[in-house]
Amino acid sequence: MNKNFHKLGLGGATFGNILADGIFGGVNQEKSIEIIDYAYESGIRIFDTAPLYGFGRSELWYGRALKGKKRESLNLTSKCGRLIRNSRNKKNSKINEIDIDKGYGEPIFDYTPDGIRRSVEESLIRLKTDYLDTLLLHDPDQGGLEKEALIFAFPEMMKMKEEGIIKKIGCGINECEMPIRFMKNIDLDKILIAGRYTLLENTKSSEFIKICEKNDVQVIIGGPYNSGILARDLNSPVSYNYEVAPKDLIIKAKNIERTTNKFNVSLKSAALNFVLKNTQVFSVVPGMSSINEVRDNIQIANEAMPEELWASLSKDKFI
Repeated sequence: MNKNFHKLGLGGATFGNILADGIFGGVNQEKSIEIIDYAYESGIRIFDTAPLYGFGRSELWYGRALKGKKRESLNLTSKCGRLIRNSRNKKNSKINEIDIDKGYGEPIFDYTPDGIRRSVEESLIRLKTDYLDTLLLHDPDQGGLEKEALIFAFPEMMKMKEEGIIKKIGCGINECEMPIRFMKNIDLDKILIAGRYTLLENTKSSEFIKICEKNDVQVIIGGPYNSGILARDLNSPVSYNYEVAPKDLIIKAKNIERTTNKFNVSLKSAALNFVLKNTQVFSVVPGMSSINEVRDNIQIANEAMPEELWASLSKDKFI
């Protein structure tokens, strides 16, 4: 068994069929709970979600799936920075579980101290827990909210950490530059970086990882397969960053695959184990849309990788 298997987590972005116009596969509640149960029974203990995922559904379904599990056996991450409101009733500042299940949730950015706290309180209710192991500020890059993050959001998150509602704080983001600036001003515990530190794309992010190490910040890896290009048949249409992959990246991925094949290692296996083996990486949380995908990722995470593979990829300047 690979010693890094314990880092494999379950990403919750697939649950709800709303984010990115359903690109994540549209997993319904019944299948979501089956996937979560299977992951837990198979030894996965790290679970990642957010109010944005499924517009409240992901957290709600996680709460239902994990109910009854020993809380101390779980490492549960959610995010803040968006509130879920009722799209059918704009005057109502809150939304109930029934309307979330029906898909009436609507996310709004809110980085005010009150908004951050309400986001956490509502997440705890949906997740049926009284604390989070990690709270990440969600998408300050997409919202253009760097200033608000530093002035309002992070200080409120720090207060909740002092209160014990949150064990660790950080941010979930799609770039390396902004979190580097955050680390200069805020004492963060973890940073989730999505799709930027992968076998396909790791030049700038390798420096980011080194800065995290220097600042004693653990890294959570989202999108280890760059949304598909590193996990699919490269002779068929593949996606990168949730769009059709450009030709130059497909060529690069094929060249990497030629190297991995020399060691009888699949491109997908090399991609997942590349991020798992980094000592600064706390967890890797790919989204999974079926039990088969969970089973496949578990099998890959347990594979023993030949050290010569990494040496060869480094020689070819892929890592």
